[in-house]
Amino acid sequence: MKRLLVALLLVLAPVFTAAADEPVQAIVGGTLVNPGAVAVPDAVVLVRGGRIAAAGARGEVGIPADASRIDATGKWLVPGYIDSHVHFFQSGGLYSRPDVLDLRDVVPYEQEIANTQANLGDTFRRTLRSGVTTVVDMGGPMWNFDVRTQAMAAQAAPRVFVTGPLISTWKPPVLADLADPAILAAASAEEARALVRAQAPRKPDFIKIWYVVPHGETPDRYLPVVRAAIDQAHALGLRVAVHALELETARAAVLAGADMLVHSVEDKPVDAAFLGLLKKNGVVYIPTAASGESYERVFTRELGLTREEQAWGNPDVIDTLNDLWRLVPAELPGWLRQQWEQGRKPARPAIAMQNLKAVQDAGIVIATGTDAGNPGTLPGASYFRELDLMAEAGLTPAQILTNSTLGGARLLGRDDELGSIARGKFADIVILDADPLADVANFSRIVAVMKGGEYFPADSIIEGAPQASTRRNPQAFRQPGPEDQPEAVVQRQLEAYNAGDVEAFLATYSPEVELFTLGGERNSQGLEAMRATYASLFKANPDLKCEIGKRIVQGDYVIDHEHLTGLANGTAIDAVAIYEVKRGKIRRVWFTP
Repeated sequence: MKRLLVALLLVLAPVFTAAADEPVQAIVGGTLVNPGAVAVPDAVVLVRGGRIAAAGARGEVGIPADASRIDATGKWLVPGYIDSHVHFFQSGGLYSRPDVLDLRDVVPYEQEIANTQANLGDTFRRTLRSGVTTVVDMGGPMWNFDVRTQAMAAQAAPRVFVTGPLISTWKPPVLADLADPAILAAASAEEARALVRAQAPRKPDFIKIWYVVPHGETPDRYLPVVRAAIDQAHALGLRVAVHALELETARAAVLAGADMLVHSVEDKPVDAAFLGLLKKNGVVYIPTAASGESYERVFTRELGLTREEQAWGNPDVIDTLNDLWRLVPAELPGWLRQQWEQGRKPARPAIAMQNLKAVQDAGIVIATGTDAGNPGTLPGASYFRELDLMAEAGLTPAQILTNSTLGGARLLGRDDELGSIARGKFADIVILDADPLADVANFSRIVAVMKGGEYFPADSIIEGAPQASTRRNPQAFRQPGPEDQPEAVVQRQLEAYNAGDVEAFLATYSPEVELFTLGGERNSQGLEAMRATYASLFKANPDLKCEIGKRIVQGDYVIDHEHLTGLANGTAIDAVAIYEVKRGKIRRVWFTP
C-alpha cells in the first residue's frame, strides 16, 4: 500500500507543480453571488489554469503578489449561465423548421443548413455575449458532434455538450429524404436500440428521444420504442432526455426511466403523483416556456424583440423573421393567413408557466433552457426572455439563478465542475453591474464574461464575428410599390390618426416599432404598447386632429412639423416627429415638443 501511495504521488506531483506555476488572476472587490448561498460582498476570486483556485471574502483569500487583477468593485459575480436546451443545427430564423412552416421554395433547406453551419462562429460569440458559458445541444444531425469539436477550438465559444439525431416515435414527412436528418424514427424496439448504438462511437453526452404521440392515439402504443431506447442508453452509461409535451406522455417517459424532461408539460396541470414521481426519480425539468411563445410571435408578425435580442441577436437571422410581411401571400399556407385574418395575437404559455411554478415549489431540479434555434428563439439573446417568463410564473431571482447555473450542472451530472464559483470548478463567471437577486432584469446587465479563465469584456465578444446571409428566392417576395414609400406610409398613418382608427393607425407600424423622445430614452416598444396608449388617447379625445405645417422627406426618413388640436383639456401642441420607414412600415419614431 505504501509503494502504491508513493507511486501515485510521483505521478500526480508534476500536475500539481504545473498548476502552481500557472499565472493567477484575481477578481477583486465584487459581490460574490452563488446559487443557494448568502452573497459575499468585497470578495476575491482567484483563477489559475482555467479553474477557481479560491473564492471568498477579501480577508479570507490571500492575493498573490504577482497576480493580475480585475477590479470588480461595485459589480456582482455570478456563475456562468447554462442554457440546457439549444439546437445548433437551427438558426432561429424563419426557415429553420420546414416541418412546421414549409418555405423551401423561398429558401431551400440545404441552403438554410449551409448558412447555419457557416455561421456557427457567430452563434458561439452571441451565446457567450449573453453570459451563457455552457450549452446543452438537445439533438441534431450527425454533424452535430462536429459542433462540439468546433466549439472547443473556437476563440470565443461556450462549453458545448451534444447528442446526435433524435430517436423518435414519429418523423415529419418533410424531413424524410435528408441525407443527414436530425430526427430518426424507430418502428420497433430493436430499431430504437440500434439507433442508440449507432451514436455511441461519436461519444454523445446523452441520448435524446422525441416522444411524439399523434392526435387521437395514446402514449402506450409507442412506449416499447421509448423504453428500449432508454434501456439501451442506460446500458451504455448514457443519460436520456425526452421530449414529451403532454402530461401522460411525460409520465410514461419518466416511468420508463427518463433522466430529464426537456420541455414543460403544456396540455394540463401536473398532479401531485406526477410531481412525486419526478422527485423520487431525480428527473430534471427544463421548462423552455419562451420557445412556444416565440412561434406565436413570429407567426402572428408581432415580434416584440427584447432589448437583448435587438442588441445581441444576429441581424441577418432577425431580418428573416420579418419576411412574413414581405412574402407573396400565395407562398404562405392557408392556416397562417387565417391567423392574420382572425387577428390572432401571441399568447402567454399559461399552463406551462403554472406547471413550472408547481415543479419549483415541489423542490424538483429545474434547468433553464431556451430551445434556441427554433424560429424566433435567438441563440444567446433569448435566454433573458426565458428568465422573464420564469419570473412571471412566480419564481424568485434567487431560484432563477439556481436553475440557470447549478440546475444545468446537475442536469449534466457535472455539478462538481460547473454551476457555482467554488474551488476546483471551471472559472466560468459573469460580471454584472446590478444585483441579480434584486431583479431578474439585472441578469443581462453584463460587464464581462469569463469562460474557463479567459476574460472577455462584454462589448468585445461579438465584434469581428462572421455572418452569413440567407439567400432567398426573390420571386417569392412582394415587390415594393408606391404605397410602401416613406411619405405614403407616414401619410396613411396621419389619416388614420385623424380618423381615430386604431387598427389602421397601427397597421402602418412595424411589429418591433420603437418610440423615442428626441435626445432621450426609448419610451415605448412594440405594437401592443402602442395599442394601449393610442386606444385610450383616441377614446378620450374624439376631436383629436393633427395638421402638418411642413414635411421634409430624406431617404427613409420623414420629418413632420405637427400641430395637434382637439385635446379634451383644450390645449394645443406643436411638435416635430421624425419617422424612420423600413420595408413599408414605420420602424422608429423620435418626438420633440
